[in-house]
Amino acid sequence: MESLESLRNSLYLAAKADARRRFYSLHDKICRIDVLHEAWRRVRANHGTNGVDNQTISDIEEYGVDRFLSQLQEELRHRTYRVQHVKRLFIPKRDGSQRPLGIPTVKDRVVQQAVRLVIEPIFEADFQPFSYGYRPGRSARQASEAIYRWLCFGLTSIVDVDIKGFFDHINHERLLSFVRERIADSHINKLIREWLRAGVVYLNEVTYPEEGTPQGGVISPFLANVFLNKLDSWWSELGMDRKGGRDAHMVRYADDVVILAPSCGDTEYIKQIFEALLEELGLTLNAEKSRTVTAREGFDFLSFHFIRRFRKRKGKEVALFFPSRDAVQRFKERVRVIASIKTCHLKDERQLARELNLFMRGWSNYFNHSHASEAYNHLQEFVRWKFKQFIRFRHKLSHLAVRYRSFNEPSRYGLMQLTGRISHSG
Repeated sequence: MESLESLRNSLYLAAKADARRRFYSLHDKICRIDVLHEAWRRVRANHGTNGVDNQTISDIEEYGVDRFLSQLQEELRHRTYRVQHVKRLFIPKRDGSQRPLGIPTVKDRVVQQAVRLVIEPIFEADFQPFSYGYRPGRSARQASEAIYRWLCFGLTSIVDVDIKGFFDHINHERLLSFVRERIADSHINKLIREWLRAGVVYLNEVTYPEEGTPQGGVISPFLANVFLNKLDSWWSELGMDRKGGRDAHMVRYADDVVILAPSCGDTEYIKQIFEALLEELGLTLNAEKSRTVTAREGFDFLSFHFIRRFRKRKGKEVALFFPSRDAVQRFKERVRVIASIKTCHLKDERQLARELNLFMRGWSNYFNHSHASEAYNHLQEFVRWKFKQFIRFRHKLSHLAVRYRSFNEPSRYGLMQLTGRISHSG
């Protein structure tokens, strides 16, 4: 039997070779034990919470992973597997509102991941190169570098668009029709339909969604890409991104979209075309959050701020991108929590340094490739200040004592340097 990697590669190549090919016999692939083991590994790595059945990842490990997967394999083979309801949770958004999540059971997440492993390569053959979100081998880093590259090429008219309630307003029938363009396996199509229409449990009440795909499901971001790939394809078919057309280049990360055009570009026309394509999909442009700006004004995307500035040293206008104000503010808020004086009696300086290092390493990995030196210098001083405050309150010292005593230097306790991690000259 061919390996999972070989299977995915062969499916991709077959789909790439024939854009009209539909795949019929895929159900047996999701029943393969190696596919289920890889699906389990990915679900476990995400450390998700339990669903409506209250079964956790730890419960399954205690029960026996091999035993669990063997039983699931039999359910899939004999088609006795049944989709369960999803659990409604709410998480706070940065604007103060709440984002609804639909959390499937662990078993449903494993099956969703198995289906995604099998059908993802088929749709990857169709996805456009300017789509970066939730795709294998693609990232927010690549999206930010693409925007920076277009800015350097002189595309300085920006259409910053927002799709109103995208995940909540995906039309089920349209989405399923897009899936069926490639997938003719009736069992897999039936599973996807059932996941989309699974009951949502909240406050002991069950509701059945007529549109939208629940955020929180393993397969939801992938299905969102399948849906929005129609938008991407139409954009390219119209020649919007060609020099002979509008030379308007889209960069999309899931439902976050920015379009870059030449300075002489008709941004209002570009925005109208984008809005018309959205309407074809039954979606709406959020007029309040969508805008047209110039690169000199700057704009935020994926927590980066992009701008073109005149540099006297270089004698020309150059493009720059670095952590946005919002990203910097959220960094400070997290450091305040980690280094809170209320917890100074619960940990020592070395433990604090380890916790800060863990956070700063992950945060800086996201921004290291940008022109982040100025932001890093500022945040490094902020972290040092909070660290010294922690020392002062933990040891009940005065300001002068913290300033002049030799043990106050954070690097003494292994605190990492943000400025030493940047990989892009600013």
